[in-house]
Amino acid sequence: MTENPESREGRDLERVLADLRALSPDIRSCAVLTREGRLLGSSHPEGVDRERARAMLEALVGLVDEVARENGKERALQARVRTELGHVLLVRLEGGAVLAATTGLDARVGLALYDMRNARSEVERAAKEAA
Repeated sequence: MTENPESREGRDLERVLADLRALSPDIRSCAVLTREGRLLGSSHPEGVDRERARAMLEALVGLVDEVARENGKERALQARVRTELGHVLLVRLEGGAVLAATTGLDARVGLALYDMRNARSEVERAAKEAA
């Protein structure tokens, strides 16, 4: 039985996201959302509704980009949103996709963003293969 290449490529993105979480222990979960709003991969824990997570992430990216446009920019390249439970971090990828991560309140957010930016090229490569 041969393996479906698409499933292997999707697992490659999942592995890259898992590697990012291992590198940056403050990151609780991460995901990649395409420019069109499709969730390519995520490291959300079991029990998380992926469609709901995708919709919320898409809405957040839209709001962040709207704020950027209101301030004369085409779109946001990076964002940090603090909530009562932690942070949501967004880093724009090549082609308009977004790498998103969640952290706890006590996270070293600057370090998590640094790790996300450093992992960007590997995430972009895996995301292109998964798309």
